Amino acid sequence: MFEGLDLHEIYSLVLGWITYLILIALAILLFIKSGKSIKFQEKLLKFSKKNKSLLIHLSLAVFILSLVAFGIMSYMISGLDTSTRAVSPQKLVIIEIDDYWNLEDTGEYFDKYGYNMETFRAVSDIIDKHNFVATLGVSPHIFIEETRETFDLKDDPIMISYLKELQDGGYELAMHGYSHCRNKYYCPKYEEVYFNVMQGKTEIEQLFGRRLITYLPPGNQWTTEQYENVKDAGFKFIANTHVPVAYYDEDVIITPKGYDPIYHYDWYGLDFRHTDYVEWIDAYEESDFFILQLHCNTFDTQEKLDDLDNFLAHLKENNVKVTTYSEAYALLIKDRQFSPLPKQF
Repeated sequence: MFEGLDLHEIYSLVLGWITYLILIALAILLFIKSGKSIKFQEKLLKFSKKNKSLLIHLSLAVFILSLVAFGIMSYMISGLDTSTRAVSPQKLVIIEIDDYWNLEDTGEYFDKYGYNMETFRAVSDIIDKHNFVATLGVSPHIFIEETRETFDLKDDPIMISYLKELQDGGYELAMHGYSHCRNKYYCPKYEEVYFNVMQGKTEIEQLFGRRLITYLPPGNQWTTEQYENVKDAGFKFIANTHVPVAYYDEDVIITPKGYDPIYHYDWYGLDFRHTDYVEWIDAYEESDFFILQLHCNTFDTQEKLDDLDNFLAHLKENNVKVTTYSEAYALLIKDRQFSPLPKQF
């Protein structure tokens, strides 16, 4: 029953059962004590007239014991959350940019959605202007739904050169799925299979000469199988999952989904509406560990680029530490007794 669940998930499941017990016991108590002339109740109480007191006391006992169990389980979950939560020693901001793949062979399909080198450079130029760095979600393959074809990143020298340029400037490359394929009707289980996770990781590492430690799921979607395979493949930072806060899973750090300033976004959509950068600041100020999740193709107007520029200027003025996932990992994990990260081949 509990196979594949971690301790937090088991505790939460038990807590849910206890909550149901509390509600059932309370409902029975109110039903019996209401005294309303309901045929079903009359038949029930007539049938159990001698046991009416027993029913009341039993329901009350279940109610009280369930409340106590609820308190104990809530305390255990709170303690578990406290012991495993990844708390930053200082305010951190991570800029994550997704969707780097082969553009040379897919321009015919993706250029109309803003996937072109001009938009990629427009965003990275602003980040460079403020002397910040970002983590880039790279897919070693890209699946085209219109043609059911897959194209390899290794066949796009311009994109590879661009990514190497950013990597040399301190940017981190992360794996953003095997082929960014999530369509349930068209896609094989590219993202869940261990071989694909490991093969994709190896291909990116060989292309760029660095070990990968960060995995960013395509479409922010997860399955338990994929999660376990990503961990088994050696990734140490797994971002944009279903968790409510960042926490440790042994020597792996898991984070919730980052803040996306796009409130209307679709894979095959052309209407990209960003919130004003002031709202970005509000979201950032609520967290000591803030992840800004971006997609370059959505910066299709100067106004949106200005929003990014203004937000980063605000961070600069306030001396906020902007880091990559791998740098954040080193900061968050340093007090825990695990082996150091491999930096390169």
